[in-house]
Amino acid sequence: MLVESDLFIAVIKERDRLKSTASNILENIEAGKISGAYASVAVVQEIVFWLLREGRATDILTTVDALLNIKNLEWIDLSQEICLNAAALIEEYQLSPFDAYHAATAISRDSKILSSDHAYDKIKSIERVALS
Repeated sequence: MLVESDLFIAVIKERDRLKSTASNILENIEAGKISGAYASVAVVQEIVFWLLREGRATDILTTVDALLNIKNLEWIDLSQEICLNAAALIEEYQLSPFDAYHAATAISRDSKILSSDHAYDKIKSIERVALS
């Protein structure tokens, strides 16, 4: 199951309605209680942009290092196929670029996304597992 950026952002934020749930899920991934978890490297890019928007540029290096070293989380590179599929998803479903990269990555694996973002609900081939 693809872990979408909203889980990581909820953990990074000081206050977020999903912080507790997201933290528990991340702890279970790291402990190996949730298997098969993966994320697109587009998550890292999205979080870097988010940190910059929040005025937290000094947190980028430590945050990226922490992300890339989460135990039991596989990072999936953006392949040519994923990029083409993302472009098609943007056109067909009017997704944001990052949502499209996440969806295309999930479609390339098991078509499951752990996310609070309802944008994935309109994609027929995606099963969204609610973060809450």
